[in-house]
Amino acid sequence: MLAFGAHPDDLEAGAGGLLAKLAAGGAHVTMVVTSIPNRFEQRLAEARAGAAVLGAELVLLRDDAASRVEDYAMWELVERYDGIVDRVKPDLVIAHQAEDTHWDHFLVHRAVVSAMRRQRANLIAYSAGSGPAATIGTCFADITDHIDTKLAALGKHATQFSTAKVEAMRDRARAAGVSCGVGYAEVFTPLRVYL
Repeated sequence: MLAFGAHPDDLEAGAGGLLAKLAAGGAHVTMVVTSIPNRFEQRLAEARAGAAVLGAELVLLRDDAASRVEDYAMWELVERYDGIVDRVKPDLVIAHQAEDTHWDHFLVHRAVVSAMRRQRANLIAYSAGSGPAATIGTCFADITDHIDTKLAALGKHATQFSTAKVEAMRDRARAAGVSCGVGYAEVFTPLRVYL
């Protein structure tokens, strides 16, 4: 299973519960962080710590200096993702939602969709933001048994998540759970599903 995020903390925020659940079930989980735009050393350490809590392998497009998603030409981003997809050969891929209000999240979404053009893998999208898409959707992951792991991973991102913000993520997962009849859930949008 392969998950793509624009920055450290995006995957933990939008899909950390599902990633923890899959890893706990024996799946090999690979998290791709596309860029670390600031506070490089600190956020790199946070990314490594967050992935470790979830039980995931961390892949960084660049691990030697700060960069932004916009620093990559789209063809280059797709080419880099192509190589990762070819190496991992995932059966499930998770990407940012196209409706995400962050421009760099949208760029990652487009590049992932392009990189999946020749791959036979299920593709779903998550919201890393706090808008309505974060709790409204058509695909739910029951993360009740993994909510504490998700929040522990988020807590590793101290530059981005205060204690109050981490607890707000618990509330968001609880609200999503109410939508589908479980204690805690994460919401996804199916982009391509093979039955």
